[in-house]
Amino acid sequence: MELNRNDRRLIAALQRDARQSVSELARELDLSRTTVQKRLARLESSGIIAGYHLKLGADYQNNSLQAYVSLVAHPKYSTAVARELGQMGEVEALYTVSGKVDFVAILRANSPNALDGALDRIGAIKGVKNTESAIVLATKFDRR
Repeated sequence: MELNRNDRRLIAALQRDARQSVSELARELDLSRTTVQKRLARLESSGIIAGYHLKLGADYQNNSLQAYVSLVAHPKYSTAVARELGQMGEVEALYTVSGKVDFVAILRANSPNALDGALDRIGAIKGVKNTESAIVLATKFDRR
C-alpha cells in the first residue's frame, strides 16, 4: 500500500498520541471524521498500523533499570533460546541481528539484584554461548 501525505500526517499524529479520538485527529489534520476513520481502517487492514501500545512514563522508567543484552547462541538452539527469552518477564523485546551476535534483548528490572538474576538466568539457558550487557544510564530521546 502506498502512503500519501495525509496517511503520513495521520501516522505522525498517532505516534505523538495514539489515544486521540477520531474527532480530535480530524480536527488536527483538518480532515473529515469519516475520512480519518476510513484511512485508519485502511492502514490497520493493510498492516501498516499493527496495533496501539502502552508507552511507559518517565516515573516508571526512572525507577527501573534497562539493559541491552547481546547474545551469541549455538545455531542448533536459536529457536529454543528465543522461546525461553520470551518466557522471561524482564525481557521487553528480542531482536535477531546481523554481525557477531545473534540476538539483542532489551531487559527491564526493578533493582540491580533483579537485573543480575535475569542475566544469570539468560546465561544458564541451554544454547547460549556468550552474553554481553550494557545498562542504560539515560534516555536522550525515544521516538517509539
